[in-house]
Amino acid sequence: MRKIAVIKIGTSVLSNNGKLDKIILGNIVDELSKIKNKGHPLVLVTSGAILTGIEALGLNKKPSALTLREKQIAAAVGQPLLMKEYVEMFAKNGIKVAQILVTEEDFSIKTCFNNFIRTTKSLVNNGIVPIINENDAISVKELVNVLNVNNMVRFGDNDRLSAIVSVNLRASRLIILTDVDGILDENKLVIEKINASDIKRLMRKLKGGNEFGRGGIRSKIEASFLASSKGVKVNIINGKKPGVLTDIFEGKMRGTLIIP
Repeated sequence: MRKIAVIKIGTSVLSNNGKLDKIILGNIVDELSKIKNKGHPLVLVTSGAILTGIEALGLNKKPSALTLREKQIAAAVGQPLLMKEYVEMFAKNGIKVAQILVTEEDFSIKTCFNNFIRTTKSLVNNGIVPIINENDAISVKELVNVLNVNNMVRFGDNDRLSAIVSVNLRASRLIILTDVDGILDENKLVIEKINASDIKRLMRKLKGGNEFGRGGIRSKIEASFLASSKGVKVNIINGKKPGVLTDIFEGKMRGTLIIP
């Protein structure tokens, strides 16, 4: 059996003027379905629950403008609606999916973490695509510092979560889908290849997220460093462009490749 590939889908990819872009999501699911049906086992880490909840609740706010409680409400409303889209879209291609919601606290308890890994692997071995997301409905970051959470399982955003999952599943690669073509240099040109050892230099230069998601490019670079330093190949690509995922699995150079 081929090694697992972890695909992280960011809010910025799924957002269209603050609403869930079902056309983009459908394109991604169709590509992933073809990839899986060619024998590549997949695990998804998806954002978008809060975005979907905001739309369903009719809130005229960006996620960054919501209070903590509003984010939790939006996540609780949006998560089943987001999963409904995934279930229906994958079903059209004859593929079953499963939902796994996690918090940092779950990952800080060895028994819970081991159960997460075993369950995820069992789903993959049974031909099911696990879809993982942070449980924003109950995840309260203000309380995390009270707990003894090891840095290797501390995430706080889905970029880092996807890296932790990739490392512990011993994935062959992590593909991070975002709304830019890759990591850009000072001239706004895509850096096609970069070594894990050079990532820290970039991390010092970059900061901040975007208005629709929490991560931003710095978060993706930090996640790439975590995964690539543990032997996982990482690609950062533009998830809004059709065919890019397929190209990656066919060995073509797209976006930025972080060499482990």
